[in-house]
Amino acid sequence: MSVHSALITTTLLLEQLKEDGNQAAWRQFDERFRGVVLGAARKIGLDESDAADVAQETMLQSLRDYKAGRYDRSRGRLSSWIIAIAHHRITDLLRRKERGAIAAGDTTLREMPAVEDVTNAWSEALQASVFRSAWEAIQSESHLSPVNLRAFELAVIRSVPPEAVASECGISVDQVYVAKSRVSTKLKEIVERLTLAYEDGL
Repeated sequence: MSVHSALITTTLLLEQLKEDGNQAAWRQFDERFRGVVLGAARKIGLDESDAADVAQETMLQSLRDYKAGRYDRSRGRLSSWIIAIAHHRITDLLRRKERGAIAAGDTTLREMPAVEDVTNAWSEALQASVFRSAWEAIQSESHLSPVNLRAFELAVIRSVPPEAVASECGISVDQVYVAKSRVSTKLKEIVERLTLAYEDGL
């Protein structure tokens, strides 16, 4: 994802979705929020396959309902609307599985997640998604050196000790700390800009 496309606000995306045949807007909307729904579903406890199904159904229903005029921004936030759809899809899936288990002789009842559970999972997943987008953007479009990026990835994202990072990257331990500082500053800037763009309209 490019920094430019990622910085398009959610409000603008919603406006573009109203245009008939604007497939680019739908792809970007899907790219922006499918991973968030997937992450939220995984945090709720669904496996990868079920979470992917929930994300697919949620995104398709979101687009279908939005085009049908069923989302009214004056009555609530977009995030709450998508979360409500995801909550229904998660609950439906779990109930189908529960009915199948009961039919097979397992009478154990599973507690259904509350909307608040999905909301909390959504918030965590959104933060993670913004960070991933920022990291992809900084790798593809920043002027930081590949060595600095690699050092940051190892030291910060993978928690590799500084000495091991220095050895793998062919730099000194002091340079590892410099790389961490440089990349952190740039990454924080992109995360802040993406957060504003994503949450505008949410």
